[in-house]
Amino acid sequence: MSAFRTLISSLVVGALVTFGAVKAQAAGEVEKIVRQGELKIGYIPSPPGTAKDPKTGELTGFYVDAARAIAEQMGVRPVFIETTWANFVAGLQAGQFDMSIGATFATVKRATVVDFTKPIFYLGSVAVVKNDEARFASLADMNKADVRIAVVQGTAAEDFVRRTIPNAKLTSLAGGNLTAGFMEVAAGRADASFEDLFTATRFTEQQPGVKMLFNDRPVNFLPIAWTVRKGNSELQSVLNVGLDNLLTSGQWDVIAAKYISGGRYVNEPALREFPKQAP
Repeated sequence: MSAFRTLISSLVVGALVTFGAVKAQAAGEVEKIVRQGELKIGYIPSPPGTAKDPKTGELTGFYVDAARAIAEQMGVRPVFIETTWANFVAGLQAGQFDMSIGATFATVKRATVVDFTKPIFYLGSVAVVKNDEARFASLADMNKADVRIAVVQGTAAEDFVRRTIPNAKLTSLAGGNLTAGFMEVAAGRADASFEDLFTATRFTEQQPGVKMLFNDRPVNFLPIAWTVRKGNSELQSVLNVGLDNLLTSGQWDVIAAKYISGGRYVNEPALREFPKQAP
């Protein structure tokens, strides 16, 4: 019993020390950014949210414009630092940049290593198959051992397929190219692949040999958000206020409309007049 109490005490002390370290690390983060006059922003080239001109290096996209708008309101200069899907978490943890504007599906697994902003919008996934594929009227039709599904490793699509279609033969592809699974389908090495609706739409427009399934009723709807280092609640709070203002004021629509037309969904606030008048 004594050993058990000692173990519990050690665990409690360890947890308090860890919590205290994280809290201490987060304290003063925004003050430091304001004092230095720079908000370091990790980005992953992924049009149309973030696009990089290969000749000039100029960044465009609605994530870039929104981040610039929030930095301006903070009174600091945005400094963009390129990263990858594989490295952005390490970049946050190492302090290479303060936040990441990589469009990240907010999943429980990822929430264990980073903190998310409020959802920027919601996005569903679809399947891509060969044009002559006629076996799949539902997800249940894919849940068979002879069905080959290719997805990109570490994505929300991979997690979805593992949970929802466990009997299919799954191939997880390394790398950050979200269309890698679609290319496996086009080459005949996979029967289906899953990714978000926008990515799938662009791919099928350029590849006449494939088509989308479930695009009229996308699956696995998840929030898309930006990320900050785990425990950096100060910057997370500032970004949430900035995003709230952009979304509620309609500025977000104006910013995004320059780059996209549909395919994404926002949780629009239901506002009423205040104070409520007596009947």
